[in-house]
Amino acid sequence: MKRVLAIVGLAVSAVLCVFATGSASAAPIPQVSTTGYNFGIFGDHSYCRGAVNATVDAPKGKRGVVRVTVRSHGFTGAGASWKRNPNCRVLFGNYYTSVRGYNLEKWVTATFGPRAGEKKVWEINTGSGPVSLGFGGFSPNSPVRVPSGYGSTIYMLVP
Repeated sequence: MKRVLAIVGLAVSAVLCVFATGSASAAPIPQVSTTGYNFGIFGDHSYCRGAVNATVDAPKGKRGVVRVTVRSHGFTGAGASWKRNPNCRVLFGNYYTSVRGYNLEKWVTATFGPRAGEKKVWEINTGSGPVSLGFGGFSPNSPVRVPSGYGSTIYMLVP
């Protein structure tokens, strides 16, 4: 009797292993940040400023691509012009080194208001393997890329 139960259990296990495969989603990217994931940034008018939290993950089904999500902690400004237009336009500079190249750039603009939780999402085609991604805020009103905050750097392994 024990032998029959063992054979039935083995057969059920084999059938489940073969036919019960589900869809695999991308695992979180192994990463470390030496500067943290939160940083402050200045915007385009009325002395607007705020802080953001940056996270990275791998979109499902896209090899060698990093999805960056920046969430606002809320922005504020000064004066009547901020009351008329409480939206702060910011410029994010993304610098990454990977198998695709050294110190490559991607520039992304975003607009945040006083409400916390607003987000901007973009993708960077870094290629698979080790990646160093540094990003921070820059002045959106100047042709010269003037930094407006320290930013963040994330070291990761991209699937």
